[in-house]
Amino acid sequence: MDERWPVENVRIHTSLYISENLRRIILRIFGAQGYLDISRDIYSRQISISQLSSAYDYIVVGGGQSGLVIATRLSEDPAKTVLVVEYGYFDDDPAQLDPSSATNYLPKDLFNVTTVPQPGIGGRLGDVFAAAVVGGGSTVNGMLFDRGSADDYDNWEKLGNPGWGFNSLLPYFKKTATFTPPRADLTAEYNITWDIASAWGNGPIQATFPDWLWPTIKRQWAAWKELGVPIQKEGASGDAFGAFWVPNNVDQTYRRSYARNAFFDPASSRPNLKLLTGYRVNEILFSDNKRANGITMQARGSPNGATITTVKAIQEVILCAGWLHTPQILQRSGLGPKSLLTQAGIPVLVDLPGVGSNLQDHPDMGMAFVYQTDDFPNPASLINNATFKAWADEQWVSRKGPLSVGIGNALATLPLPIISSTYKSTINKVQAQSATTYLPKTYGTENLKGFLAQRALILKSYARNDSGVIEIMFNGNVSVSFLLEKTLSRGTVLLNTTDRYSEPIIDFNTNINPVDSDIFVATIKFMRRWFQTTSMQHLTPVEQSPGTNVSTDAQIASWLVDNTFSSAGHSSGTAAMAPRALAGVVSPSLTVYGVTGLSVGDISIIPMIPATHTCATVYAISEKAADLIKARYNPKIAPASH
Repeated sequence: MDERWPVENVRIHTSLYISENLRRIILRIFGAQGYLDISRDIYSRQISISQLSSAYDYIVVGGGQSGLVIATRLSEDPAKTVLVVEYGYFDDDPAQLDPSSATNYLPKDLFNVTTVPQPGIGGRLGDVFAAAVVGGGSTVNGMLFDRGSADDYDNWEKLGNPGWGFNSLLPYFKKTATFTPPRADLTAEYNITWDIASAWGNGPIQATFPDWLWPTIKRQWAAWKELGVPIQKEGASGDAFGAFWVPNNVDQTYRRSYARNAFFDPASSRPNLKLLTGYRVNEILFSDNKRANGITMQARGSPNGATITTVKAIQEVILCAGWLHTPQILQRSGLGPKSLLTQAGIPVLVDLPGVGSNLQDHPDMGMAFVYQTDDFPNPASLINNATFKAWADEQWVSRKGPLSVGIGNALATLPLPIISSTYKSTINKVQAQSATTYLPKTYGTENLKGFLAQRALILKSYARNDSGVIEIMFNGNVSVSFLLEKTLSRGTVLLNTTDRYSEPIIDFNTNINPVDSDIFVATIKFMRRWFQTTSMQHLTPVEQSPGTNVSTDAQIASWLVDNTFSSAGHSSGTAAMAPRALAGVVSPSLTVYGVTGLSVGDISIIPMIPATHTCATVYAISEKAADLIKARYNPKIAPASH
């Protein structure tokens, strides 16, 4: 992502800069040895392939964010045995816990995959962010810990998923996390707001604000007010529209709080919880009556046809392999679109057209400005002011100051009526479309019905004043990035029919529906008004990109083709929770249609992507999934022996 917007990248990477020598000093002073001792202890509790039991009560496929949460919750009962199989390994670098890791996506922690060419963005290849590390997307993300609006989750329920609206999910959001207010003086100076009673609980994930904010953000907040954007006290209580403050999922020393150190590490000594890393799950095994009863797997990097290991599941197999590999494993196991499976030579166990369809993400782009009279200090001060940089480095030795700042703590998630006075015309344009014109060619009758049901809900959300369609992150920096939160374009993750064990074929279909581009155009025009407000004029902003010469709608749309990117790392929806007639893959209980003993508990079950960074939502899904799985435990089945 380094080539995207140079001005923005200077801000992000340098504002979080810390020298390698200084990092070594910090670790020496503040207990690196203790961290390494913990890591060695965790390693000693991993299981090797030779130590596997023949059967476990539960097998969790994927030790990412959702997999670790579900496995930890299921193993709370010492009588239940749980095996987690993870393709990736542990990342024990203490730097992965620091705020700087929010923009440092290491190749070793990611799958090496890309998309097919994307016609909607000029035939470029789309970005793909899929974690291959213990902790998954909670190990590799920007640590913005926000939620969608109530409308986002209520739409899940309206689609035919009872018990999945915002009020039903709020207890799980609360169960997940504990919020600690920032310093009182910082709160007073910047008017940081929150509401613990309405939004937060006492869960394992820690959330707070950094020790520092950039002064220019005060003017940016004032600019939103000047434009009439509503200011929310607490976005996480269902009011994630307008402008609001957002904490990071970090502890009080500004270290990443995530699925590994908050859920798995404290539970890793349980004798009934086992983790196997470095193994790829090939297929789910089924009995003659279509009950999932085990998995096959092989060592990561071993050639196809190498030693295959089989492990039995007594109660349930829970797929948590993520948006990329959950649908692939289902397809390899005979659950998916009949035509695809037939082409790949895979016997069809259940014809499920929705497996691998409905791929959604938040396409992103940005505007770059220069503030000719910026406030001091500002993010660039870490580059061009040696005295300030030295002070910031000194502060960070005590885990304080500017280097505690991640990618941001303030969002404007704007409803379409705020962005565009012609929003009704946008809605009319969508209603006049033939949906099949822009949907993947692999879509069949059920897929079309499912999309039309989603589209009807999206259009109602487009007309609301309490449901965001564009996210704008602001942090006192000179540039802003935009995420399109409610896309009409849909993509696919489909088995490579010539090599089922290679990575699947990924197609986001980014901006293939022209209305997605239309909303971006309206956003750029709206943001020019934001930069021109009286509140921002003290900074003397000068537009660099797209540039003032890009002024007409057609010119902006043409610029977007080369400057929109497919993914914000929020890919989801490829094993959607929806009625089977609408191409759903799992029911509201998260069990896979057409079989028993198999469920999905990860980001792929999201039917309609919410207007938020997805981390907090995945925790809530995982917590609810664990409760659903516990509730259907069958005591009549003899348990696996310890």
